[in-house]
Amino acid sequence: MLIRVWQVKVNVIVKPKEAVLDPQGNTVRDAMRHLGMPEVRSVRIGKYMEIEIEGNGGDVEKRLHGLCRDLLSNPVIEDYELQKRDGTKTKPKTKKKK
Repeated sequence: MLIRVWQVKVNVIVKPKEAVLDPQGNTVRDAMRHLGMPEVRSVRIGKYMEIEIEGNGGDVEKRLHGLCRDLLSNPVIEDYELQKRDGTKTKPKTKKKK
Protein backbone atom coordinates (compact mmCIF):
# COMPACT_ATOMS: atom_id res chain seq x y z
CA MET A 1 0.00 0.00 0.00
CA LEU A 2 1.39 3.38 -1.04
CA ILE A 3 0.73 6.39 1.18
CA ARG A 4 1.31 9.76 -0.40
CA VAL A 5 2.77 12.37 1.93
CA TRP A 6 1.76 15.94 1.17
CA GLN A 7 4.32 18.70 1.82
CA VAL A 8 3.76 22.41 1.53
CA LYS A 9 5.25 25.63 2.83
CA VAL A 10 2.90 28.53 3.48
CA ASN A 11 3.33 32.08 4.65
CA VAL A 12 0.71 33.67 6.87
CA ILE A 13 0.44 37.44 6.89
CA VAL A 14 -1.65 39.06 9.62
CA LYS A 15 -2.24 42.81 9.62
CA PRO A 16 -4.69 45.28 11.14
CA LYS A 17 -7.94 45.78 9.27
CA GLU A 18 -8.01 49.00 7.25
CA ALA A 19 -10.68 50.48 9.55
CA VAL A 20 -8.58 49.84 12.68
CA LEU A 21 -6.11 52.44 13.91
CA ASP A 22 -2.49 51.27 14.00
CA PRO A 23 -0.66 53.34 16.63
CA GLN A 24 2.52 51.26 16.27
CA GLY A 25 2.50 51.89 12.52
CA ASN A 26 1.96 55.61 13.10
CA THR A 27 4.94 55.71 15.49
CA VAL A 28 7.17 53.98 12.93
CA ARG A 29 5.92 56.34 10.18
CA ASP A 30 6.74 59.37 12.33
CA ALA A 31 10.21 58.00 13.12
CA MET A 32 10.89 57.34 9.43
CA ARG A 33 9.91 60.91 8.59
CA HIS A 34 12.11 62.21 11.40
CA LEU A 35 15.05 60.14 10.07
CA GLY A 36 14.90 61.66 6.61
CA MET A 37 12.03 59.96 4.75
CA PRO A 38 9.28 62.62 4.61
CA GLU A 39 7.76 60.77 1.63
CA VAL A 40 6.42 57.96 3.87
CA ARG A 41 2.64 58.34 4.03
CA SER A 42 1.60 55.32 6.10
CA VAL A 43 2.95 52.21 7.79
CA ARG A 44 0.94 49.17 8.91
CA ILE A 45 2.58 46.80 11.38
CA GLY A 46 1.59 43.14 11.25
CA LYS A 47 2.88 39.61 11.75
CA TYR A 48 4.52 37.24 9.28
CA MET A 49 4.80 33.48 9.82
CA GLU A 50 6.37 30.72 7.72
CA ILE A 51 4.79 27.31 8.25
CA GLU A 52 5.95 23.97 6.86
CA ILE A 53 3.32 21.23 6.73
CA GLU A 54 3.75 17.54 6.08
CA GLY A 55 0.87 15.09 6.12
CA ASN A 56 -1.72 13.26 4.10
CA GLY A 57 -4.95 15.02 5.05
CA GLY A 58 -7.12 16.42 2.30
CA ASP A 59 -8.56 19.19 4.46
CA VAL A 60 -5.25 20.79 5.46
CA GLU A 61 -6.04 24.17 3.90
CA LYS A 62 -9.41 24.32 5.64
CA ARG A 63 -7.80 23.52 8.99
CA LEU A 64 -5.08 26.11 8.34
CA HIS A 65 -7.74 28.78 7.79
CA GLY A 66 -9.33 27.72 11.09
CA LEU A 67 -6.01 28.07 12.94
CA CYS A 68 -5.36 31.46 11.36
CA ARG A 69 -8.79 32.65 12.42
CA ASP A 70 -8.76 31.14 15.94
CA LEU A 71 -5.10 31.30 16.97
CA LEU A 72 -2.86 33.42 14.76
CA SER A 73 -5.14 36.44 14.26
CA ASN A 74 -7.85 38.35 16.06
CA PRO A 75 -10.68 38.46 13.48
CA VAL A 76 -12.26 41.48 15.17
CA ILE A 77 -9.31 43.77 14.40
CA GLU A 78 -7.04 41.81 12.02
CA ASP A 79 -7.16 40.25 8.55
CA TYR A 80 -4.97 37.36 7.47
CA GLU A 81 -3.80 35.92 4.19
CA LEU A 82 -2.31 32.51 3.39
CA GLN A 83 0.35 32.46 0.69
CA LYS A 84 1.49 29.14 -0.67
CA ARG A 85 5.11 29.06 -1.76
CA ASP A 86 3.94 28.57 -5.35
CA GLY A 87 2.66 32.16 -5.25
CA THR A 88 -1.06 31.48 -4.85
CA LYS A 89 -2.89 33.41 -2.17
CA THR A 90 -6.00 32.48 -0.27
CA LYS A 91 -8.01 34.67 2.03
CA PRO A 92 -10.79 33.57 4.36
CA LYS A 93 -14.19 33.21 2.79
CA THR A 94 -16.52 35.95 3.96
CA LYS A 95 -20.06 35.17 4.85
CA LYS A 96 -22.69 36.99 2.83
CA LYS A 97 -25.08 39.16 4.81
CA LYS A 98 -28.76 38.44 4.40
